[in-house]
Amino acid sequence: MSAPAGTGRAAFGPVSRAVIVVILGAAALLAVGPLLWLVSTSVKDRGDVFSVPPEIIPADPTLDNYAYVWNQADVQQYFANSLIVSAGTVLLNVSAAALLGFALGRFRFKGRRLLFLLGLGTMVVPFPAIMLPLFVATKEMGLTDNLLGIIVPTAALNLWLSVYILREAFGGLPDELEEAAVIDGCSPPRLLFRVMLPLVKAPLATSAILVFTLTWSDFLWPLVIMRDHTRFTISVGLQYFMSTLTSNWHHIAAIAVIASLPVVVIFLVLQRYFFSDVLAGSAKG
Repeated sequence: MSAPAGTGRAAFGPVSRAVIVVILGAAALLAVGPLLWLVSTSVKDRGDVFSVPPEIIPADPTLDNYAYVWNQADVQQYFANSLIVSAGTVLLNVSAAALLGFALGRFRFKGRRLLFLLGLGTMVVPFPAIMLPLFVATKEMGLTDNLLGIIVPTAALNLWLSVYILREAFGGLPDELEEAAVIDGCSPPRLLFRVMLPLVKAPLATSAILVFTLTWSDFLWPLVIMRDHTRFTISVGLQYFMSTLTSNWHHIAAIAVIASLPVVVIFLVLQRYFFSDVLAGSAKG
């Protein structure tokens, strides 16, 4: 029995709506507050970091902290290393996931479901449980102290996350589209690259954002696999500077903001695809 129209809206009176707004505002402040404090600290002088009362908006903001840390030895190299690692990981991961997701989403073959479930099962295995054999295998391939030693394992570890997203995307495309392409003489590779991939831009962007974020923020595996400090990623480099700069929190905050910028930029660039994919998934559900 359906409820009368407008019942849901009438259920919230002015007081209820005010309470909801206050709760959501408090939640937003808790989520954004640390980021605002980080940015505020990054534009303060050392003496103003622990001023009483605290200043969210400093009286004399300065960008000298950014110039100082950016010109420190190896900081630019750390940043470049992270860009190379993250871009390479996304390219390798999404390319492999597109092929596998297309096969699992569109083809019918024996063991397809079992293969998919086994692949998803690898996602629940904690990384410390496979870190030692992964390190031994990477060392035997001569990839220690090599950016490929981060790119290849990271792309493989996050592969089934992207496969899950793309399998659902490919599987949701209408069969009539594939049948029409096959009638026109499309081979499976041409069907994938010329017909299917342009229709799953949003899931591809979603996979790229998630894998880029996971790779950029990864700390443990780059720390394990790298010994040459010039090949550190920005997350490891940030930890290194936290141990050397000690009480210079304004400099540490500046490095942290610089380290966060690429994730923010790639999200802003691809957000329209990301949100369209989320909304499409919620509508489908």
